[in-house]
Amino acid sequence: MVLPPALLAAALLAPAQPAAPPRPELRDGDRVVWLGNTLVEREQRYGYWETALYAANPGKRFTVRNLGWSGDTVFGEARAAFDPPAKGFERMVNLTLELKPTTVWVAFGANESFEGAAGLPRFEQGLNKLLDSIRPANARVVLFTPAPVQAFPKMLSAEARDARMKDLALYAESVKKVAAARGLALVDLFTALQPTFSQTTFTENGVHPTADGFRDTAAGFLTAVGGAPRTLEWKQLDALRIAVVAKNELFFHRWRPQNETYLFGFRKHEQGKNAKEIAEFDPLVATAETAVEAARAALQK
Repeated sequence: MVLPPALLAAALLAPAQPAAPPRPELRDGDRVVWLGNTLVEREQRYGYWETALYAANPGKRFTVRNLGWSGDTVFGEARAAFDPPAKGFERMVNLTLELKPTTVWVAFGANESFEGAAGLPRFEQGLNKLLDSIRPANARVVLFTPAPVQAFPKMLSAEARDARMKDLALYAESVKKVAAARGLALVDLFTALQPTFSQTTFTENGVHPTADGFRDTAAGFLTAVGGAPRTLEWKQLDALRIAVVAKNELFFHRWRPQNETYLFGFRKHEQGKNAKEIAEFDPLVATAETAVEAARAALQK
C-alpha cells in the first residue's frame, strides 16, 4: 500500500512517542548497592524493607550492600569525615565501583531540599555528576525520590510539615526529571509512602522511621520498587529479617569500622597496623549471606 504524499509527510513529521521509562527490577544474581542518606542507613538496622524484597522474589538470588550515610547528600559531604567534601564523594564512588554492582540504587534529595528552590540547580548538577561517576560500573541505576515527613508533637508542627513537604516535592520532581532525561528507572517514595505517613505516627521525630515505621511502610516500599502488592506476614519472616540485620551489621563494620581515623586516617601511625584485620570481615559477611539464603529457603518449605 502506497500512502498519499500528504499522509506520508504527516507520518514522517509526527513527533516520536517517548520510550517508556524502565521499571525497577531485581534479577537473579543481582548485586545491589544502595546509596543514600539517613533513611537508607537506618533501614539496615531494622531490615524490614530488604526482607520484603527477599520475600517478594523467592526465585531470585541477589545481594544488597547498604552504603547509606546519615545526613549525606549527592556530594558525599557527610562521609568526608575530617577531609574536604570532595574526598567523601570520592570515597562513595570508589567503594561503589569496588563492590561491582549490577544495579545501583541512588536515594538522595532530602537533605539537599533544605536549600529550597534556590538549591535545585546545584542538586541536579551534583546528582548528574554522581551518576556520571558511577557509570564505569555499567550497572542499572534506579533513582529514589526523597520520602515524605509527618507532623510530630513538639518537633515538627503541621505548619512546618507542610513547608517541608513543599520543598521535598520540588526535589522529588527534580529526581524524576533527571530520571526521565537519562532514561533511568524511578522509585517514587515521596508519593508511595504518603498514605501511610498521613495516617500513622511511627517516626521518632517526624522524619526518621522507627522500627515499626519501617515495618509499616514495607508494603508501600515494595510496591514502589516494582513488586506486586502483597501482605507481609512478619511472624513468618522474622528469622529472615534477623539474618538480614546480622549480615548488614557485619558489612557495616567492614566498610565503616569504628576508630577509622586510627586505622586509615590521620592517626593511623598509632594503630594503623590493625587495618589489615578489617578484611577479615569478608568471610564473616559471606557466611552471613549464606544464612540469609538459608532463611529464604526455609520459607519455601
